[in-house]
Amino acid sequence: MTHDALRYLGLGMGALLLAGAVYACGADSEDTTSSPWGKGGAGGNKPDGSTTNGGAPGQGGAAGGILMDAALGEGSMNADTACAAAHVEATGLPLDLYLMVDRSGSMDNSTNPTKWESQEAALTSFVNDPKSTGLFIAMNFFPMNDDYTMSPSCNGTLYAMPKVQWGELPGAAPAIVSAIANQEPNGYFTPTADALNGVLKGARDRQLQQPLHVVAAVIVSDGEPCCYDPDWGTEKGCTIEDANGIGAIAAQFAAGTPPVKTFAIYVDKLATDVMTAIASKGGTGAPFDATGGAQDFIAALEKIKGQALGCEYKLPEADGGKVNPALVDVEYTPGTGSPTKYPKVANQNACGSDVGWYYDDPANPQKLILCPVACEVVKKDDKGKLDILLGCTPDTR
Repeated sequence: MTHDALRYLGLGMGALLLAGAVYACGADSEDTTSSPWGKGGAGGNKPDGSTTNGGAPGQGGAAGGILMDAALGEGSMNADTACAAAHVEATGLPLDLYLMVDRSGSMDNSTNPTKWESQEAALTSFVNDPKSTGLFIAMNFFPMNDDYTMSPSCNGTLYAMPKVQWGELPGAAPAIVSAIANQEPNGYFTPTADALNGVLKGARDRQLQQPLHVVAAVIVSDGEPCCYDPDWGTEKGCTIEDANGIGAIAAQFAAGTPPVKTFAIYVDKLATDVMTAIASKGGTGAPFDATGGAQDFIAALEKIKGQALGCEYKLPEADGGKVNPALVDVEYTPGTGSPTKYPKVANQNACGSDVGWYYDDPANPQKLILCPVACEVVKKDDKGKLDILLGCTPDTR
């Protein structure tokens, strides 16, 4: 036994070690055969020679790939000295998607299959796919009905509450399939501003209720917003119909508290400009082109699932007490190569074009989030390992 160990025992402060392994995000390298539930941890040794019980199972999300080890210890350390023998295997944070689906009359076009039929087939396939197990989903349609019913000033109030309430797949699949099967694409107008405000408000509410989930909004459309006419009054259309104005709505929520990203799918080239504005301003870069039919739509949803998860990890908890967020270090080891410390930065804006990580809330952190550059690095290396060392003074920049 080392001198330090004797000193700790003499003080009656036996060191606690917490080790975990978390499979983090991977967009296209998901293990589609794994269970959405993590395995319980093995028992560990106490300083008095007795043993602890293993950890309980933990619910996972919909992605996996990078191994993450977590350890609790004293002072500066590396992965070899920090990690104990007990491991808890789990996946990344659960993903929640709120879908806002266009049911305007133009979706029932003359093609075979129609845009609506392709959309229905894609959604049915996606929610029934075993790869979607563990995904939480909700859905709504716009326009809401054929009577020009809208929220006051198109502020989304009527669309914030999903028509199909939040549920976890595969259990929620029948409700999604039934809802779209019982809808008809015969809406007289396209109140995109109202629908976008609503899906984002609903997603934001969900994020507040589930802070340890990743929540995103998805809007699907086949055309431009339509059809406000000053002679009709605002009760028959939203005054905001241009791409810049629609994009500004997405930007507002992407920069909000909590931030909510918007993914956009277009099933007709007519919707390209508006969907591009929504995606670019909503924090997701570019919209997804599903004009080729059901397979393109399914591919879009799969990519959204991978991108939405990003690289977010739950801050590990110590058996003996709360982790000190000021004493956390992050180290990445590629599949072939030497470990590299990732510096801690203040927030996403401080990431710049370099690797790093930050907390979701510095005052009361619950999640560790990798900067975009670091996230891309670990996503591309399915043999890489991310170590979270607890009890360490982090590198910062």
